[in-house]
Amino acid sequence: AVTARAQTAAADAYPAKPITIINPNAPGGIVDIVARTFATAIQKPIKQSVIVVNRGGANGAIGTQAAAVAPSDGYTLLLSTPSFLAVPEIDKLFEKASVYAVDQFVPIARITSDPTVVIAHPSLGASTMADLIATAKARPDGVVMASSGTYGATHLPLAMIEMKTGIRMRHVATSGGGPAFAMTLGGHSQIVASAPGVAFPQIQAGKLRALAQTGGARVNPLTETPTLKESGIDVEFYLWTVLFAPAKTPTAVLRVIAEATRQVVQDEQFRAAIAKSNSNLAYAEADELRGFLARETAAISATIRYIGKIEDDKPK
Repeated sequence: AVTARAQTAAADAYPAKPITIINPNAPGGIVDIVARTFATAIQKPIKQSVIVVNRGGANGAIGTQAAAVAPSDGYTLLLSTPSFLAVPEIDKLFEKASVYAVDQFVPIARITSDPTVVIAHPSLGASTMADLIATAKARPDGVVMASSGTYGATHLPLAMIEMKTGIRMRHVATSGGGPAFAMTLGGHSQIVASAPGVAFPQIQAGKLRALAQTGGARVNPLTETPTLKESGIDVEFYLWTVLFAPAKTPTAVLRVIAEATRQVVQDEQFRAAIAKSNSNLAYAEADELRGFLARETAAISATIRYIGKIEDDKPK
């Protein structure tokens, strides 16, 4: 009874000051766009200022660790991607203690979910996944693929493709999704995986070619681009954004955040802003997310084991 009264009091008082959402990625990417759009929209139903702080580095580990050790009072939240699940699996591979554990957090809601799009520089001469596979098999390690970092959210789908098809490309890890994309745009890499919203303008301009998207179905704005499964490759991968809170956050406070989030995703202005960013709203509540995250963890763990230990590029 005492606990129940304390939680009710916490919910009645919450929020009494500005809320911070940590984005464990560098500014400018699709996660940053979603985080800032969401932060602006949730201020109305939650009746408090909400700010986004970028704490990028180490495949998201730096920002996620900062959220993990923050007070469990609802004033520090985390908006993260598949890298959230990857980092503990990487540390497990290297037999070291992780900087954070997944169970230090509870999911509140999934906001968006986008397939990545597998993109080729025109110099590769590939227009389809079949072209890429044929070229890569003829030139083992001769096709260069760039990513946001070893084991990162744009490395994983490319590694899944290698694992399923038996091809092997030469991987170049960069400091983020933006640099990897720029490297491919400049022709220094031939392949990259990117969020559709980031890639579409360059594809539309003819500077890059979309070979496939990694989701289970075609999505806007790439309705003419086939999925990997349509291309005969049994891979499905999404670059999702999920809002998390520290695990010991009072249940009553979590309910306040969850209800405000539910109102945001129903708001037409927010939905239009997400659509304008060429991202896809994929709202799911906490109960549904637990099974989803378990399945994602299994797929990501298998891919990390396939990649194996790469000491030079391992997140510090």
